[in-house]
Amino acid sequence: MFTRQLQGGRVVSLAAVLACLAGVSSAQSLLTTSGVIVCAAGDPAPDSTGAPIPNLTMGNQADSCVLDELGNVLFRGPVVDSVTPVTGVNDRALFYGSSRATLKMVVRGGGQAPGMATGVLLRTATGSSTGLSSNVMLSPDGRLWFGSKIDDGGVNITAANDDPAFHGPFGSLGLLYRDGDTAPGTGGAQFAQAFSSPTLAFEGMNRYGVIFTRATLVTGTGVPAVTTTAGMNNQQGLWTGLPGALSLIARKSDPIQGLSGEVGIDNGNSLALHMEINNSNKVLFDISCSTLQGAPAATAANDRVLMVHTPGVGNAVLVRESDPAPGTSGGTFNSVSVTDNWGPGVPNAAWLRTDEVIFQTELRGGDTVAGVSDKAIYRGGIGSLALVARRGDVAPGTGGETWNGFNSTNTYHNAAGKVAFQAFLNLGGPVTSSNDSGIWYGTPGSLQLVVREGDAMPGTGGSLCGTQNGGTMLFNDGSQIVFSSNLSGGSFPGNSLWVWDPVDGLRPVTLQGDQVEISPGVFSTLNTVVPTIQSSGNSDGAALGFGHDGTLALRVDFAGTPSTRAIMIVKIPTSTPSTPFCLGDGTGAACPCANTGAAGHGCASLSFAGGAILTSSGIAGASVATDTLVLTATDIPGPGLFFQSTTLAASPINFGDGHLCATGGILRLGVVFPTAGVASYPGGLTPGPIHIGGATSNGDTRHYQCWYRSVPGLCSAQNYNLTQGLTLTWGP
Repeated sequence: MFTRQLQGGRVVSLAAVLACLAGVSSAQSLLTTSGVIVCAAGDPAPDSTGAPIPNLTMGNQADSCVLDELGNVLFRGPVVDSVTPVTGVNDRALFYGSSRATLKMVVRGGGQAPGMATGVLLRTATGSSTGLSSNVMLSPDGRLWFGSKIDDGGVNITAANDDPAFHGPFGSLGLLYRDGDTAPGTGGAQFAQAFSSPTLAFEGMNRYGVIFTRATLVTGTGVPAVTTTAGMNNQQGLWTGLPGALSLIARKSDPIQGLSGEVGIDNGNSLALHMEINNSNKVLFDISCSTLQGAPAATAANDRVLMVHTPGVGNAVLVRESDPAPGTSGGTFNSVSVTDNWGPGVPNAAWLRTDEVIFQTELRGGDTVAGVSDKAIYRGGIGSLALVARRGDVAPGTGGETWNGFNSTNTYHNAAGKVAFQAFLNLGGPVTSSNDSGIWYGTPGSLQLVVREGDAMPGTGGSLCGTQNGGTMLFNDGSQIVFSSNLSGGSFPGNSLWVWDPVDGLRPVTLQGDQVEISPGVFSTLNTVVPTIQSSGNSDGAALGFGHDGTLALRVDFAGTPSTRAIMIVKIPTSTPSTPFCLGDGTGAACPCANTGAAGHGCASLSFAGGAILTSSGIAGASVATDTLVLTATDIPGPGLFFQSTTLAASPINFGDGHLCATGGILRLGVVFPTAGVASYPGGLTPGPIHIGGATSNGDTRHYQCWYRSVPGLCSAQNYNLTQGLTLTWGP
């Protein structure tokens, strides 16, 4: 009896297959077709080599997971021993891998602390619980970062130095820093920060190992001595640099480098509320200035600043409260309220390798009307801020309705200059509380509506999109938008997760009632809980749970009492947009002997009257981890040479039976022999990723054609022809 079928190498539920055979309109989620289980409750718990530990199994996962560019996830998970009951000290461990087959244990609660003296254990001093924090991090290149309490039975570890953080590649972990260490730039003051519980908004590491952190200091240490006295509080600071070589960026009550004599805030409030690092090692941070100290002292109307720290150069202002707001007539960056509590609304993953940021803001003065046009989104770098959208503007795709505001956190952009944000509309007329929110995407001045509350979602039998003012939303360099929606009506009411991209449109990632094969022949039903995704930044505009290559790391809950959980990875299929050129279909220059091809193709050959066509699939990513680009030449009768150029000819050049347009800086990528008229590269004798043969970097624009043998020739004795061409921009 036919009970299941394989799709893309993974098992699809019988119910989904029968629904398709019956012609029922039913969406298949990416979780069911492309999901990979990394671990589930009841799985054998692996050791550091991946081998199962006797009698030890995975418990019911409660924490979220984080992701690196290699496709691995890191998470804290519970373990259960069937013979020797676990205790609060050793019932948690950290795991790292990309599938059940590659999953390995990093450390276990109660075990030896990496890089520390023998006998220093990952546990609390009371022995009542493991010290391992649930807040873990991964750098894009796979460096692990986690915190834990430590204890050695009172030999050398005290309450003053038992809060460390650890880091490094898997199998080579070491101590990063801990409370009690000397804080650079403070005259000998010691860290009081509990690094054992990393704060993802204020600690992180980029792909080059450069870190940033916000930390507190031990009162009474250092010169001048650390104090918490209001009006001279100097207990908190910001640092960046390589491990063991940190530099102070800014500190409470210290002059703020990059300003004109203002000093850091000197009361019990936080010095900074947001920090991020990019791949240029530059740190974005906001800072509050003192209104009591400094020459000049800041005022309530200009005491908040968004700055950029460049190693070896120092700090520079990106935007300051009371600055003129570009795109307005006399408006300034100030709060609507006269209490002057302005602050830039910087979302997670807002700081890009292009040294650009996106943020929300309130506006005041000039053409600003309170409650009408006093909120906006801005994007750009130092000296290049530009208005993206403003309250009161007409929202594209709505028939003339206007924006009433923007969600406080779900505003993003990418290195290609695209933005994506949630916004809500002014009520009245056709706009009601059931259709007043949505997601918009594009570039400033060229935005489009992606999805709107109340829209019927594709493949769901008429289920309607829920509110888009809050909930999960993420964005990557592939211009993919992941968002949650509580659907109503139709075939799939309940919580769901979706992805949209400019090429493939809307697709469900998870749907209420999804069937997932968690073990051979055993299917579990997805619960109503939206999968948990870690949205904190992972440097360079990436989220810790959603990669620029479309990889999504989830904690998934399944129905049952109690509910069971699993860690899963979903690779969202995507394509880099391409632009055709050098068409031989009669829309441009005539082919050499009037041998016009089919629409979108190159010039005709004797074997294929429609001519050959070059298509692309996958992501043009400039690293082994992200480059999935494939070029395919269809309807070629002989071997094809795929090649790349940096420039195009001013007009097509007759070349054999076809047109040559990719002419400047040509690089030959490889020759592939066709099968049934189709050849794809990478393939043949040169299977390497295209970015290696093409020596491409992030942001490069390159042009591609395929030259192929066509014997006999159609127009001349030159027995060759070419496809049309494609232009692609590389990244991330």
